[in-house]
Amino acid sequence: MRILYVFSGYPRLYRFFDQCILRELSNLPDIEVKACQPSCELSEFQSICNQFQPHIVFTMLGDFLPRYTLEWIKHQSFYSLLWLTEDPYFTDRSVNIIPYFDFVFSIDSGAVDYYKKLGYQSIYHLPLGTDPTVYFPKPDIKKTNDICFIGHSYPERIRLISLLLKETPYKIQVIGKWKRALFPKIPTKNLNLIHHWVYPQKAADYYLKSKIVLNTYRSYNYKVNQNGANIINRSVNNRTFDIASCGTFQLTQWIDELSQNFEDGNEIVSFKTDDDLINEVNNYLSNTEEREVISSRGRKRVLGQHTFLHRLNKMMDIVKK
Repeated sequence: MRILYVFSGYPRLYRFFDQCILRELSNLPDIEVKACQPSCELSEFQSICNQFQPHIVFTMLGDFLPRYTLEWIKHQSFYSLLWLTEDPYFTDRSVNIIPYFDFVFSIDSGAVDYYKKLGYQSIYHLPLGTDPTVYFPKPDIKKTNDICFIGHSYPERIRLISLLLKETPYKIQVIGKWKRALFPKIPTKNLNLIHHWVYPQKAADYYLKSKIVLNTYRSYNYKVNQNGANIINRSVNNRTFDIASCGTFQLTQWIDELSQNFEDGNEIVSFKTDDDLINEVNNYLSNTEEREVISSRGRKRVLGQHTFLHRLNKMMDIVKK
């Protein structure tokens, strides 16, 4: 089988996703892979397809594919695959791209239900996975932080970090586009901010330096979302798998489908309320052995079920049916 992979066109994390997908597709048996940029002219894209003769053209998001290229793809004999990896936050944008693809995969089951109600049938739930060659334990890294959070400064995340700073004495490492000015009324002696995006390899090291890695979710109705249908996110995010793959302890905000991916309390620990968060932080920071047992189980689950290779295998199985 020949697969033409079209890069997402997005920088930073998506370049990492692109390279990981290319590598893992190459690891699948009996598959030949070629890649191209979404920005290439239609004539160049047609030439690549005529020479390579793909059975499948596959891309993430599809935002940078010109409409005339999408129109051409729609009428070809090869299968076209789209992986929507920002759902449900950008469903308004996604519904304009879905009609051009034969198979559509979404990381969120709520978005899948929404697309099916609009009449699209070849829609499948497929979460992102992790890359265990990047996210893995490193015994030489010492745990110098009590709590770590990596991600964008959405309002609920600011509130939760502020709560922890007010109510606990623990050292908190935050990495992302945050500003100390976000915490004007809070003593910040226990807060260490790194005000920029970090590469996955560096993120993994920060996870490993931390006794507890906090994982929370963006609100479905955040003001910059493009989610006019107000679809509530139900599925876990990619960080859930990345953190677990590191073999470090994860305290995650509860979400509907957490139990479909991990055994809560045994492989991962969740919280629903502010009191839950404070209680779980206090409990597990004082119980090193239990943290290590739970994180070890979480890593085992990830390696058995939640890598990018698992996701691509499932995707190919669906296409071959």
